[in-house]
Amino acid sequence: MRGMHWQAEAAAILLITSSSIFGTDTQPLPELQMGITAFENGRYSEAEALDRKALAILQQDRAGTNDVQIATSLNNLAAVFTAQGKYREAEDYYREALHIWQQTPNNQAGVALALNNLGILLRMQARYGEAESIDLQALSILENLYGRDHDKTAVALNNLGELYSVQNKDAEAEAYLRRALAILEKARGKEHPDTAVAMSGLADILRRQGKSDAAIDLLERAARNTEKAFGPTHPRLAPVLNNLSAAYLAQGKYGPAEKEVRRAIGIFERSADMNRPDLAAALINWGAISFARHKYKQAVELDQRALELNESSLGPDHPAVAANLNNLAAASFLLHDSESAEVLFRRAIGIMEKSQSPNRSLIATSFKNLGEVYVAEKRHADALDCFKRAIDIRESSLGPNHLALIGDLEAYARELRKLENYADAEKASVRALGIQVKNSLHPSDLSPTAR
Repeated sequence: MRGMHWQAEAAAILLITSSSIFGTDTQPLPELQMGITAFENGRYSEAEALDRKALAILQQDRAGTNDVQIATSLNNLAAVFTAQGKYREAEDYYREALHIWQQTPNNQAGVALALNNLGILLRMQARYGEAESIDLQALSILENLYGRDHDKTAVALNNLGELYSVQNKDAEAEAYLRRALAILEKARGKEHPDTAVAMSGLADILRRQGKSDAAIDLLERAARNTEKAFGPTHPRLAPVLNNLSAAYLAQGKYGPAEKEVRRAIGIFERSADMNRPDLAAALINWGAISFARHKYKQAVELDQRALELNESSLGPDHPAVAANLNNLAAASFLLHDSESAEVLFRRAIGIMEKSQSPNRSLIATSFKNLGEVYVAEKRHADALDCFKRAIDIRESSLGPNHLALIGDLEAYARELRKLENYADAEKASVRALGIQVKNSLHPSDLSPTAR
């Protein structure tokens, strides 16, 4: 019933520090370079302290300081905040850095730097329209400065791919991620940790398309290369392990899935600078594994903990909260708590409809799950309405012949029979059978599997 929607928030993000764009020769303060080193090694509290010190020194001596150096310090501090999940503070600093670079002649590289990182931040807050506009600006600037096939351009390509991925725009996402991966493999090498990020993002697309073997191959390589570069406890490894866990879960390999997600959670929890949404995503994955193993009480506990983290970090109306609520509701229902399940499903649906969530398949799943709650409560007319909503949403988002419609149609037919509407029930059943036959004869007609 759960609909097996798990939260694998794509790979480790590709934030850009100032050294990535400008090199290290332009860093006059040792605190700035030390802050970058601490950031790249996952020591975020140390990086924050160093970046704050550098910014204070530069601002105190502003009369003798190039404002570009202040913008550099603001960007680096914002990158630390982003990695820590402090999104509100990060946005203020990115926008201040962007304003300085935009007002300074011949600083297009700095503008692209701030735009790239701001786009990531907006994507993580589900502000997808703003993020797309900013990401496209960053890509255009980097292509003009460095060319279409430069590794700095690949970073912007990767981030656009991740943006389209979280919106379930798989064709666009795959095109950008494959292009980024090809450039990074050539420019930085197949074993570089930045290449591993692009691998992980592409693997998430492949997993959703049902290509789990290819996804697992990419993710296992990404995990090996990230661990080789940073060690077994670095924060950049944890999201890759979480994605690998989701890919194993999709294949029903519950043992390996739990092993990898618990490794990811251990890394997050050992870090004093844990990114709470990333930790929440891993807890949701573990909850999905527990659910699949019929450990519903454990699934509820994990989903509830994840929900508290997501709400405190992202706010109560974020799409990640809605996905979290759907999973918590499904586990609650199978613990015979129909009252809580109904409230949670309705809240999830309300968030997704209010935010116009791009994940239409999850809205359909939540409606179908709510319908099952009403079936258990013998509220057959209400159940029928929910199943019809699920069918309509899936048809509009996945097409009229997608396999996901079969379960919705069968549930709809079942309720119609209870209401003695046998003619319409027969039509729904015949249509479900037709979809099954059509897809067995023409599997290439299948749409990509929705997350």
